[in-house]
Amino acid sequence: MENLIKINETIESIVQENDLVGELQGIEKAHGIRPSAELKNTLEDASQQDRQLKIGILGRVKAGKSSFLNALIFKGKNVLPKAATPMTAALTILEYSDKFEANIEYYTKDDIELMRQKHDKCQKEMQKSYEAQLDKLKQNKKADKSDSELEALADKYAKKQLKEDSSIYAYYEQYEQIKNSNIDIDTLSENEKIVCSNYEELSDKLKEYVGSSGKYMPFTKSITLALNEEMLKDVKIIDTPGINDPIISREERTRALIADCDVVFLVSPSGQFLNDSDLELLKNINKNNGIKEFHIVASQFDNLLSGSEIKGNGVLPEAIQRAKEALLRQQKSVFEGKAYDYDQKIYEQLTAFDVLYSSGVSVEIANNFGNQKDENAKHVLNLLKENYPDYFANEEMALYHLNTLSNMDKILLVLDNVRKEKDRILQNKITDLISSKKSALNSYKIDIVNLISKKIEILNQKDLAQIKKQIEKIKTVKSKVMTKANSVFEDSGEELSSSLKDKLNAQIKAIFNEVSDISEKQRGSETRTKTKNIDKGGGFLWWRDIFGCRYETKECQETKETLDAEPIRIAVQDSIREINNILSGVYDDNVRNWRKNILKELISSLQDSVGDDMLDPDMIKQSVRNIMANISLPEFSYDTTLPIALQKSGKLVGSECDEFRSALNNFGNELESKVSSDVNKICQTLDKAIANADIGQKLIISYEEKIEQLVKDAQDKESSLAKYRSILDQLNQIEG
Repeated sequence: MENLIKINETIESIVQENDLVGELQGIEKAHGIRPSAELKNTLEDASQQDRQLKIGILGRVKAGKSSFLNALIFKGKNVLPKAATPMTAALTILEYSDKFEANIEYYTKDDIELMRQKHDKCQKEMQKSYEAQLDKLKQNKKADKSDSELEALADKYAKKQLKEDSSIYAYYEQYEQIKNSNIDIDTLSENEKIVCSNYEELSDKLKEYVGSSGKYMPFTKSITLALNEEMLKDVKIIDTPGINDPIISREERTRALIADCDVVFLVSPSGQFLNDSDLELLKNINKNNGIKEFHIVASQFDNLLSGSEIKGNGVLPEAIQRAKEALLRQQKSVFEGKAYDYDQKIYEQLTAFDVLYSSGVSVEIANNFGNQKDENAKHVLNLLKENYPDYFANEEMALYHLNTLSNMDKILLVLDNVRKEKDRILQNKITDLISSKKSALNSYKIDIVNLISKKIEILNQKDLAQIKKQIEKIKTVKSKVMTKANSVFEDSGEELSSSLKDKLNAQIKAIFNEVSDISEKQRGSETRTKTKNIDKGGGFLWWRDIFGCRYETKECQETKETLDAEPIRIAVQDSIREINNILSGVYDDNVRNWRKNILKELISSLQDSVGDDMLDPDMIKQSVRNIMANISLPEFSYDTTLPIALQKSGKLVGSECDEFRSALNNFGNELESKVSSDVNKICQTLDKAIANADIGQKLIISYEEKIEQLVKDAQDKESSLAKYRSILDQLNQIEG
């Protein structure tokens, strides 16, 4: 790296000391040569960039992620509280520090307002369900049930119905906790820092923010723990609340963090290994091609060992093997034959059929052996002693087998291998960067050598009179050169603009079609049984009202359209990013190729127009390069945000579907119109930049300046030759 910077500094010094900056600006830009100070910063950043190994921990609530991390990072200490619900599972980031600190990020006012709106909607739905069920219960009232008991049953039923849509109910639950906290959101800052002296103090304080009954838990969006823990050196761990997070703002941040990970561990409880929730997480992760390693951890492995079919005769090694085989069968049945659903490398890892099991509680038991305080740890140890007495007869044997059950040695080995892989990737990245910069500098040096050699050649071949004669010749074709150059440049620019527009529009149309297809696939319907009070008719209304026989309750079927909002929302968000990438990528590629082609077209056209003897091709080439370097073509920048109406997740029903689809159509039409308008604007700006370039005039001026420099050189020929030879010597002495 030092050698590369030295080469850059040497060439930079030669160019500046010999007043070649203006003459070489086109060549410099073509090779992407930057000032030495900037190159040094780039290389230093690359050397330090992402030195941390980024590890993503995914899994549903109660999958054992906290226990897994407490075992892996904190050697069984209960530093990370266990989440009870999706909303108590804050996004947690672990990184190294020489202190014990926790940085708390609270939900914004906008986040909480969205929760309130969802909460109000839930209340209305729950009230309707409660009233309908209460009517039904009263119609079928039994003598042993009081009105208060019937009301309690109706309330229980209504809440159960609401809980079926977990994403909606999560908002209700969260906002209820916010209301019950009696904390004014205006009194909370956006962030808060907690400084502790040890893990015990940190664990106690964290309970207030991420504990199931913590005072600030409802407001906590994420926590960054900066800890003096050796295991965290060069590592950043992202413990997620799950990709399908009801809180959209937290989900987006989670996605961004996970996408930047080097290795991901999906923690799936052994008792419900790889269920539908896990597979949904996998689909989201599969889209990120930047992840280098992927592992599935069968957590809470100790739970499997109590089953009679696993326990057998109480031989622990055999039981462990049977449990692993059961997990392997499940893994195989889930993934076999589904290669088309996954990236090839990830699929190979998923189907390696090597179960990475873990038991976080085993580490906790081992660390506190003989002094267990956690009730769950006590229960697990008692079961192990009861089912496998020969293996937990004394402390020494118990500690050995607890270590086997935890499987932390193997998991740490996996992390070590990934860490080594990360170092190799980063080193390759730096090596490639240095190699490309060296190659660019070498090409730049060769072009300078050729330019200086050409100057020496011309000075040796021509005297002052011949050069002045060439100046007179140029004057005779000046007008023709300008006209021809402008014509070629503008024609080429029009072709570029037309081609660019066609390519952009075609690719963007394909994106909108894909979003439309995804939207259509998420449509469905559901049928619910409802109760209605129907007027039976006949008799006097006052009589039937008094004696309660005016209405009868009947059940009826109601079918409503449903829509899974999350895949559509994600598809729209992905399409926005893809549109931005396509527009920027296609635009940059086309302009880059055009810059190369226009140089050839101009030289060829001018030579055909005025003859080879009138214009020096090398001088034309150098002049055109300098001109192109100074033409400021517009840079494409595209950005858009998702409207609130589309920031929904979970299943939408009935009128919600209509509202969402209407918002989607409106947004799609506006986005398509905006993109089309932006494509037209960028092409118009490009046309204008090319039309106003006046390349003919600039070409002649540049060419004349070079001839005039030749005149100056020829006036003191020997001194000029000595100067140029000295430059060549300095350049040729550069090694590397």
